[in-house]
Amino acid sequence: MMNKKFYFLEDGGEMGDLMRKKDWSKTPIGLPETWPPSLRTTMSIMLNSPFPMFLFWGKKLKCFYNDAYRPSLGINGKHPSILGMSGKEAWPEIWDDISPLLKSVTKKGQSIWRENQLIPIFRNGQMEDVYWTFSYSPVKDESGNIAGVLTVCTDNTEAVKAVNSLRESERRFREMADQLPIWIWITDAEVNVQYANKELLKYIGLEDPTNFTGHVWKEVVHPDDVESVFAGFAIAVQNVSEFALEFRIKNASTNHYEWFKVIAAPKLEEGKLVGFIGTGMNIDQQKSFAEHLKSEVDYRTKELAESNMKLESMNKELQSFAYISSHDLQEPLRKIQMFAEVLLDREHDNLSKTGKAKFEKIQSAANRMQSLINDLLAYSRTDTEKRVFELIDLKEVIDDVKNDLGEELVKKQGKVEVLSSCKLEVVPFQFRQLMYNLISNSVKYSKSDVPPIIKIECATIDGSDGDNQLLVAGKSYAKITITDNGIGFDKQFSEKVFEVFQRLHSKQEYVGTGVGLAIVKKIVQNHNGFISAHAESGTGAVFQVIIPSKQLAIS
Repeated sequence: MMNKKFYFLEDGGEMGDLMRKKDWSKTPIGLPETWPPSLRTTMSIMLNSPFPMFLFWGKKLKCFYNDAYRPSLGINGKHPSILGMSGKEAWPEIWDDISPLLKSVTKKGQSIWRENQLIPIFRNGQMEDVYWTFSYSPVKDESGNIAGVLTVCTDNTEAVKAVNSLRESERRFREMADQLPIWIWITDAEVNVQYANKELLKYIGLEDPTNFTGHVWKEVVHPDDVESVFAGFAIAVQNVSEFALEFRIKNASTNHYEWFKVIAAPKLEEGKLVGFIGTGMNIDQQKSFAEHLKSEVDYRTKELAESNMKLESMNKELQSFAYISSHDLQEPLRKIQMFAEVLLDREHDNLSKTGKAKFEKIQSAANRMQSLINDLLAYSRTDTEKRVFELIDLKEVIDDVKNDLGEELVKKQGKVEVLSSCKLEVVPFQFRQLMYNLISNSVKYSKSDVPPIIKIECATIDGSDGDNQLLVAGKSYAKITITDNGIGFDKQFSEKVFEVFQRLHSKQEYVGTGVGLAIVKKIVQNHNGFISAHAESGTGAVFQVIIPSKQLAIS
């Protein structure tokens, strides 16, 4: 049992045990029985505190700390060697930063507080960035002189990193949202807007989203719709539920009201409603069509039941047309097709052979774009409609892609070689888009002075033969390998290349949206498969697609 006169070293966990065992006679601070009462009291408080504490004592600012502080020193590094060591010896890497603070406490008696202060320290065998929230407080001896500095602190590194990561995520979200042609907004629990993307702010004529309060809603919403809108808000808040509302909003640039569909989902923290995250889409054109059709249907219904049936059919057709026409790509495409056809018809004899060929290519390209739009619209419905898998030949798909890329391949003197083909069970238009994106990507990122060569191989493998652990042993897979001789990319980006809006090069170097490979990955996933990429800068890239040889129909 320890002598009671050394009560101040009782308990204290690991640090209390180390201090009791340490030979203090070999240190300038001397044996514990010679320590002043002020040091003893401070030591007792520190050792038995569950909060991280560190004590600098005496003129040399000798170091003492408790068990709660111990994790901040890391697995290896300073513990336990700095126990009883001078502050300058214990903390050489940060002494220039902390010594002025310590001097301010010891000389002026001023307490100091810092929150989330970055002070890198040596721990775990290396320098690490550590964010501290700490206070420096003077400790007086029996004569009223400042004899030490008590540090009460917390290592907030993980919390700060989490906050920084969240801020970065929010920044990226806002950057992406500001590029979208639809509204994106976030509210508090009372539906006051905390964030609105540029598209929304521009439409209602606001520059500062903080001014977007409930009062602003009343100003921009059509007077006839205000009551129903706020009733919808109230129900969503009361029930903590999603809501979808259609109402008219004033366009600040035209002072005209247009119909919008606003959809929002509740945002919860610890089960409590803190706001809503929503989108808004302009449906004015669709609404106009719908209202017109309703009028026609009502009128015809009064006349004849047969007319009513015809109008109902027309209604469905026109609603479908409204959906298609709402896509901005349709109208300019139709004009391209029309003007090209007119010029070829009326000016055919006046055009040179080259001119005729160019216009034919314009028509061909417009037709391909029309086909692509139709495919994309169909693809947008793949989550709700049945996927129809068909047996196709890989080489035939590649031939189609080569034909589409004909002019670009000729321009770059590129070659696409199918070294081995195989039969695949796929959704044809999706898989064609997959191969088009991969091959066009290889062409796009080819070297400026070397013609692109893309080699494609296909082999049938068993799940046990692949490197992917998610493959099922005994199940047959088609493995497609696409190899090019382009610029490649750093292998650290092998996974990131499939992320949406991930670009490894500037727009000035290479054109592109950063979406193509993300679409490829989605299509591969729709086929219950896997995709990987391997490359090194300057040596080309290798993409590998693995899909089941036999697919199950998905409804």
